[in-house]
Amino acid sequence: MIDAWWVRWLGRVLASCLLLVSGGLAASAAQAQADKPAPDELKIAYPVDVPSWDPTAVTFPAGQSLYKAVFDSPLFIDGDLKLQPALVKSWRWLDDKNLRLSIELRDGVTFHDGSALTTEDFKFSFLDRPKKEKRLAINGFFGALQDIEISSPTQAVMVFSAPTPTAPNYLGFLTSYILPKAYMEKVGEDGFQAAPIGAGPYRIVRYERGSRVVLEAFDKYWGEKPAIKRVVFEFVPDSSARVAMLESARADVAVQIPLREVNRLNKIPALKAEVYPYSEIFILQIPSYVPEFQNEHVRRALHLAINKQAISKAFYANVAKPLSVLATPGSPGDVAGFSYAYDKAAAQAELAKAGYGPDKPLKIQFLSTNNTFPSDYEMARAIVQMWSQIGIQADLQEITLAKYLDLSHSSKVPGVMLYSWANATGDPEIFAGKILDPRLRFSTWKEPELAKTIDALAAQGEPAKRYDGYRELARQATEHAWSLPLLQSVATVASKKAVDMQVYQTGYILPAVYRWSR
Repeated sequence: MIDAWWVRWLGRVLASCLLLVSGGLAASAAQAQADKPAPDELKIAYPVDVPSWDPTAVTFPAGQSLYKAVFDSPLFIDGDLKLQPALVKSWRWLDDKNLRLSIELRDGVTFHDGSALTTEDFKFSFLDRPKKEKRLAINGFFGALQDIEISSPTQAVMVFSAPTPTAPNYLGFLTSYILPKAYMEKVGEDGFQAAPIGAGPYRIVRYERGSRVVLEAFDKYWGEKPAIKRVVFEFVPDSSARVAMLESARADVAVQIPLREVNRLNKIPALKAEVYPYSEIFILQIPSYVPEFQNEHVRRALHLAINKQAISKAFYANVAKPLSVLATPGSPGDVAGFSYAYDKAAAQAELAKAGYGPDKPLKIQFLSTNNTFPSDYEMARAIVQMWSQIGIQADLQEITLAKYLDLSHSSKVPGVMLYSWANATGDPEIFAGKILDPRLRFSTWKEPELAKTIDALAAQGEPAKRYDGYRELARQATEHAWSLPLLQSVATVASKKAVDMQVYQTGYILPAVYRWSR
């Protein structure tokens, strides 16, 4: 019987071959075009569209590059994972308990409709609207925000009901964007989705859901004006097709390409490609509400059976570092000296304690994206094979990020989910603290008692004690297999050599700071 995956794989290969053949007919022309770039336009082959044009509504790491082109945040996390001023030019705590945070906005900032950005918009985006709309994901990061006291159009104080020492970090993280109050109240939710505006370096001039978005540089942007005046994000789910678009000169940049293509593309004179680790981690999300996963022996068996180093070697050229805890290597939440290594015999023993084995296999569902992250589905298939060797039959199902978010937000994830967790700050609160918080919509391990531990750590004002506490939480998470850390994520990008661009530990694609070289 022909494996369904094999049929899909063969179809993708044939489709890619057809693209390459058609592109090959004009290969020499494409190379010539690469040396004569259109200096005012950049075409980017990108893996996903955004599920919503409300950047405060969803925690969608894969879409942050799009959001950051159109909207702007109070603070910005740079390539070294350090906080930098953005719309907020200065900030400071007014007390030693981390309850009152003073912020000062830049003067003269405007939205794409020409209206002024003020502290009224800041209060609307971070307090008023989230309090009315509990579904907004921003509530998961600013739940302790009690009030925003406005003293002028550029000055305000954020008032928290509990100590929140990491509040500045969140002002530069997922969902933290300032939206136009007057415009949103005028057009409503549907109107904003149809014609979104922000204060970012680009404005949307055309959008076709699932196909492309066309952006033009905003001439009144407060920061450095983009050198590239027009940017087109083409949404291309298939990674091989993204590569084909680059090679045939139908794209100038291809994001998240197969790792195996990096060396080949670097041999083409007019192209360049790069692979780099960044501040995300591949994890297996375990839904505690699925009966099979309520048995700790089952969860430990799932973890012990995975040979992470073999996966890194096979799919990531050993660039992706194996993890034992929910933190990137060397970050404040990493636990030095702690290891949870591959052990097939121990995995079999744990599974046997749960009453399963080769003669009585455990059957579970396993969800993974395909081509959203480099080699994501290939890694999932390898894990399925590793599990099968100890007596676990995993039904691997392809899923989109948007569908996964729908399932996780409604606590309906039916099985293990392979996920790349983003944390541009590197702070352990956004690794273990958010992954394991049972109150958050996107969490899957719903252990109520963990909320007390997480709240105590979030309120800890001494960094050393806070980090120690999160390290202990991360160690417990691994020992009890509440969430399974796999590898530090890697990103890949390829482009024409004439595109002057740099990579960031955040993984963001930021066309506003790119330019064509001569």
